[in-house]
Formats: sequence, structure tokens, C-alpha cells
Amino acid sequence: MSMSTLLTLVRHGHTEWNALGRYQGHAPIPLSERGHSQARHLAAALTQGEKVTAIYSSDLPRCRQTVAPIADALGLPVFYDPRFREMDYGHWQGLTRAELAALDADRYEAYRADPFNAPIPGGESQRMLAVRVLAGLADILAAYRGGHVLLITHGGPIREILRYYGRWEGGLPAGNASRTVLALTDDGRTAALVACGDVSHLPPRLQPEAGGTAFIAGQ
Repeated sequence: MSMSTLLTLVRHGHTEWNALGRYQGHAPIPLSERGHSQARHLAAALTQGEKVTAIYSSDLPRCRQTVAPIADALGLPVFYDPRFREMDYGHWQGLTRAELAALDADRYEAYRADPFNAPIPGGESQRMLAVRVLAGLADILAAYRGGHVLLITHGGPIREILRYYGRWEGGLPAGNASRTVLALTDDGRTAALVACGDVSHLPPRLQPEAGGTAFIAGQ
């Protein structure tokens, strides 16, 4: 019998570097007060939905702090996996797009022209990110076939998972503390998009600003 595996992708809560538009990459940036509030609302919402089988998370602080109230609310352990970290922005970590355009213009333009293949100095390309994220995902799906897995991660990994399933179209939202839900076939090769960038669990004051950038990879 064919079984459907639910995968709920949660982007971490808001940080001060999100507000400043800085590439966070692997930097140990904590949640802002806004981010902590988002995480609490997210935890409350997840207790009302489809029962969760397992919780996985990036091991970076902004994800650890996002998942903590969720794990407490659901009474489940968290499996931390560095494969679900944001893309490594190497020497560009901590900079804004405007700063990169001024400080490393040639390499930044090369990256913008072919981000999937062009490596960031001292960091990764999107292709390298996709390889590790999808390897981690394959392990999860093998262990929890037919279950509901919650994965707290970053904009970049969410993008690559959606790209793999043919569900990525530039501009798909994944704001802070948003939920994107995929229903996967039993072999894990195809998926239906159930929800994308859902922030209905957040009060208006904690939702992404209207007209703002909903999906910023690297943050």
C-alpha cells in the first residue's frame, strides 16, 4: 500500500541580522525577541495539527532556539543535524548585498550569474548545499516512511528541497517562522505541495512585512 510521508519545513525565527539583511550562513546568530515570540506561536500551532513523528533541526543557534519551545510542546526529542545548516557564505558571511557589490564586485557578479555552480570564496555553492541537504533528507525519509517529520532549518535548505521536488519557483515565500508542507510518495521521489510559506499561525505584528522580501536565502 502506498503511504504518504508528511514533511513540514520550518524556517527559523527572526534575527537581528535578518533585519539588517546580512548573510548569516553558519554564523552563531541568536533569535531576536521577535524571533522568540514567533517560535512560541509556532509551537502552539503545531500542537493542533497533524501528529508529529520526529523532529529534526539544523544545529545552529537560531534553529536550536526556534525548535526548543516546539519540542517542549510536542514532548519529542530533537535530532540535530549539521547537514541542514544554511549555505556556508565563507568570506561573505556578515555582509549585506550592497557591501558585497562594493567590496567583491567581480566574484559577487559571477555568483549572481550562476549561483548553483559558482562557489563562494571560502564557502559553498548552491549545488554543494543541495548535495548535503538532500543526503540528510534521504536518511530522514528512510527512517520515517509514512510519518510526519518536522524539520527546522533555513531559507537555503528549504529552497533546495523545493527545487528537488520541482516545487521551487523564484519568489516562493519562506519568511521567518513559516511552515512549508510537502506530502511525499512512499518512495520519496515526488511530492505535492500542501502549504508554502504559511504564517497564518503568527499574529499580524509578527508576520513578514507586506511588500518585504519573503524568502532570503543565506539568512
